[in-house]
Amino acid sequence: MSIILGGAFAAGAFNNSMQSEAAGTPNTTLSQWLRLAPDHLGRPYLMLAARISQWDYYNPGGQSKYRSELAGLYTKLSWGQTYCYHWRMTVPKDWYSLGASSVYIIGQMHDVNGGAVGRRPTFAIEIADSTMNLVFSRDSVTAGQSVYSTPVVAGQEYEFTIRVRWADGTNEADANGLVEIYNGDTLVASFAGRNTWAGTPVTEPNPPYIKCGVYQAGPAFTWWDGKSATMYYTAALSATGEETPATLRSQIDAQLVANPSSLVTSL
Repeated sequence: MSIILGGAFAAGAFNNSMQSEAAGTPNTTLSQWLRLAPDHLGRPYLMLAARISQWDYYNPGGQSKYRSELAGLYTKLSWGQTYCYHWRMTVPKDWYSLGASSVYIIGQMHDVNGGAVGRRPTFAIEIADSTMNLVFSRDSVTAGQSVYSTPVVAGQEYEFTIRVRWADGTNEADANGLVEIYNGDTLVASFAGRNTWAGTPVTEPNPPYIKCGVYQAGPAFTWWDGKSATMYYTAALSATGEETPATLRSQIDAQLVANPSSLVTSL
C-alpha cells in the first residue's frame, strides 16, 4: 500500500508528481491564485488555497485563465490497475452561494483526452448553488450523472475517497470497471462497468488523473459577473487500490503532525 502522487500540502505534496494549472503561470510554480496558506480555521498546518475570479479571465488571461488547479501526472498511472483518489478539503468559513444558476468544479478525475475533444471531465466534484455534487460522465452520459450529493456548509471539511478500476472498453474491458465512492468512511455510491470516455492507446495512453482546485468554464455566464470562488485543500493524492479512507487519513494526519506551522486564529 502506498501513495503514488500528492499527499498533504503542508508536507510538500506539490512536489510529489503534481503540477499547477493557474491563470498566467507556468505549470511548475504556485502563485497568488494557487498558493500555500495558513489554515483559515486555525489548525496548525498549511493548506493549498485555490482561487479564481471573473477578472482573472482578462488579466493576466492565458491558456489556464479558467482555472486554479493542481493536477497529478497521469504518466504515474497505468491501465489494468485499481487506484484510490482522495481529497480532503474545507469550504471557506465565509462561503456563500453564487446563485441558483451557479456551477463550478472543485475536484476532478480527468481523462488524458489526447484528441482534445470538447467534453466534460470523467469525474467532477461540483458546487451547484448550495449543493456539492459528485458527477461521472462518459459516452452514455455525456451531460454527466450525479451519483452523490451533499449540502455545502461554510467552514466544513469534506473528505472523499474514490476507489476505481478504470474501464473505457479498449484499454480495459468494460466488465472490469469498478467505482466505489466514500464520504469519510461511509460508502455512498458504487457501480460496475464502463466508467470513463471511450479511448484508444493513443488518445488515452493512461487512465484519468486527479485534479484539485477551482475551475469555472468561462465568462459567458451572468451569474459569474464580478464573482470569485475559493477552496482550501489539506490533501489530494492518488494511491494504490489496497488503501482505504482510514489508512489514507492516517498517512495524511502523520504528514500534518510532522510538518506543523504556527497556529493561526484569524486572517
